Amino acid sequence: MLSQTEYEDTLWKYNNIPQSITGKNRKNIRQLYRKKLIEHQYASTYPPFQSSPYELIFLNFKTSEKILNKLINIINSSSLFVLDTESVCVFKQENKSALIQFQIITRELNTYILIIEIHHLPKPHTSTFALIKTVFESLFQSSNQIYVWGLIEELENFTQFGLFTSDQIHRCTYKNLQHDFKLYWQKNHSHDSIISKCICEQCLGIQANNPWSIQDAVGHQLHKWLDKRLTRSPFDIGLDPNLVQLNSNQVEYRQMITRYA
Repeated sequence: MLSQTEYEDTLWKYNNIPQSITGKNRKNIRQLYRKKLIEHQYASTYPPFQSSPYELIFLNFKTSEKILNKLINIINSSSLFVLDTESVCVFKQENKSALIQFQIITRELNTYILIIEIHHLPKPHTSTFALIKTVFESLFQSSNQIYVWGLIEELENFTQFGLFTSDQIHRCTYKNLQHDFKLYWQKNHSHDSIISKCICEQCLGIQANNPWSIQDAVGHQLHKWLDKRLTRSPFDIGLDPNLVQLNSNQVEYRQMITRYA
């Protein structure tokens, strides 16, 4: 959360972008300040969002075959999954794909979160790499339901790493919760000119043709603050503390990014 001085400074900058800055640069700067203001609003209004208990497992060149075989068995006996990805911003280039995260919800309602570190995979000819491919083969089955916030097509950028193909991605049944949430909000929160705090999309500042961010959805529906301050983190640095020897500050920094991811 911003201090009062930081908030006032950010608000002033948001409203006073120099006229000499135009076009895309102006739009990007304005968006950056707006995100800071929104983050501050949620942080100062709602308690932090707390996730349910889960077991975290990293998939990279350090992952043992025993763990991978265990995960394959768990996935094969489950049918409900949540999937997300993270990328790294590169100056004047397309974002670099960095992480695939998916959540396994078992029939016993146990939860596993897998973080696949794309830039720290084993060599393609190794048995460990083959097992990680099998993890995705088990995930991308037609009987599985996968929930996403946005379009599943963002996974296409990850096919270059050889873990799965475009055809495999589209075998599953996907549920775009971002799309469904927008329809839900429009249906249940139409404009009301009588009340002082209308929460229709227009009054909340959400354009009719724009999707909801997950932070906005959590804030307005659950009344929780979903911390998004680490959106531009270096997700490719290797988050698993077992990858290399780290000092305490490096471990703590990676733990922060991992909690965000």
